[in-house]
Amino acid sequence: MFLFPYLREKSMQPKLDYEINFYRNHSIEDISKYQLIKFNELWQGIQKNVPYFKKIVEDDELPKQIKGWADFQKIPINSRSYIKGKVGDFTDHSKKPDSWISTGGSTGNPLNFPSWKEESSYCEPSLWFARTFYNIKRSDRMFRLWGHSHVLGTGLTKYKKVIQFKIGHPLIGFKRFSAYDLSEKQLKIAGEEILKFKPEYIIGYSKALQLLAMANIDKKEEFNNLNIKAVIGAAEGFDKESDRNYIGQIFGCPVGLEYASMETKLLAHTDPDESYKVIWRNNLVECVDDEGNPAKEGRILVTSLYPRAFPLVRYELGDLISGALKSENSVYAFSRVIGRDNDFLMLDENTPIHSEGITHAIKFSDKINAYQIRYTFEKIYTIYLKSNSKLTEHDFAEIRSRLNKVDYRLSDLNIKQVDSLKQTIAGKTKWLIEE
Repeated sequence: MFLFPYLREKSMQPKLDYEINFYRNHSIEDISKYQLIKFNELWQGIQKNVPYFKKIVEDDELPKQIKGWADFQKIPINSRSYIKGKVGDFTDHSKKPDSWISTGGSTGNPLNFPSWKEESSYCEPSLWFARTFYNIKRSDRMFRLWGHSHVLGTGLTKYKKVIQFKIGHPLIGFKRFSAYDLSEKQLKIAGEEILKFKPEYIIGYSKALQLLAMANIDKKEEFNNLNIKAVIGAAEGFDKESDRNYIGQIFGCPVGLEYASMETKLLAHTDPDESYKVIWRNNLVECVDDEGNPAKEGRILVTSLYPRAFPLVRYELGDLISGALKSENSVYAFSRVIGRDNDFLMLDENTPIHSEGITHAIKFSDKINAYQIRYTFEKIYTIYLKSNSKLTEHDFAEIRSRLNKVDYRLSDLNIKQVDSLKQTIAGKTKWLIEE
């Protein structure tokens, strides 16, 4: 073990031990009671410092003390689309944010929200706790098939990030490979890099991992000889369970799934028995039907249980889950996520571009509220941008410059500003849609 990975593991170990003991010492029956107590502690600050909740408590629409599930379920359900134009009303104003974070995903409708630096102290131990399900340690070498949004920026910030990724990550045993270009040629290069790097685990966009395995089937025996602990898919699900099994065969290890979002950080993680375990110390998860009633299959709602600049209270992520297991109304495990389908933009029959490559190139601008790419049967693509202000030629040029860094052909796409974006029959605004 090299020095820096060892020091990282050693510094995390006390927090990880606490996390492990916490879950070990609480039964299923304890979960709901613990969470309502914890939420009430936070609720006292939220109703004072978050304008939206302050008003509805002052108007006597919500109690100052949540005495049980009946009280908790009086709190309105709020979606990303509703909050998007009123983030200030949902922000804790007791102190200034340390940073602003932007969501990505398949909707092309990013949300910018504030964050405090100390929030990571609650989230990171939970991440490493979840990875112990696969015997992964913080000092283990990781190969990450992921987006490279830092290379799309400009100025000093870009160069700081480049230094971090090129120098900092290798020092702690991380190797990152771009998932923007998922052509067979690039994925074969990724396969060679894996054999050279000899990682103990691999993480990537789930569908990118499927393509990686398919492109490197000839390396199956060599991959199996690496004794990789696990391959973890993230940001989206697999199209079918056989895809997950296929990846496991090629790499010779279990294949897990991480369920997270920019708003929630890690929310749930599979373990080797393949069910999702909710990180319920940090998140109170509900599963409700279309009318908002508790259900075993339905919409997922999240309430954060640690101090946040942007506290989530019955926040609807936009995904559906099934097979929910509950402690009263609190979900502690579930079988499947329905949703999270990040499609590929096919530049040609051999070059799929992952949705995050497009999102990272466009969402940098505060002017852009949402975007959508529409394509014809002949695969002619047009980017449509929604903004509250008129976009200038400079704005378009900056987007083209960033798209060029993902793939030079993307910079030639038509870009138009529009007042509204097309929706599916189900009322969703997908990032990629056929004309």
